[in-house]
Amino acid sequence: MITQYEVTSLLKEELPRLTGDSYPSRFAMDVYKSVQCFSDYTKQAVEDHNFNLAQKCFHVAEGLYRDGDAIVKNVIENVFVFSITSFMPKDRIQKLILQSIIPASLYTVYVKQVMGSGC
Repeated sequence: MITQYEVTSLLKEELPRLTGDSYPSRFAMDVYKSVQCFSDYTKQAVEDHNFNLAQKCFHVAEGLYRDGDAIVKNVIENVFVFSITSFMPKDRIQKLILQSIIPASLYTVYVKQVMGSGC
């Protein structure tokens, strides 16, 4: 099980470019802020049409969701998955591309959130 204390180091290990200005060190022990920075990083990859990087980010998030403890799962659902709406492209083709790279487990959680909010 991945705990909230391991998330930051795992993110730094899997996505070395996430460190630096985009990932302030003072967030190192705050799992919510770390995952928010990770979400912003993923959003930027999508906006830049860097779908290879975005796919890697989604797979990292899926691993955290699958192997994380209850706190980590909650953070991934409420921060990372919740943020997907903010960077879902308006263009139908780009939307389909993005949907195709989101792992099924995360996409299911995303759809439940969207349906639950009445959107």
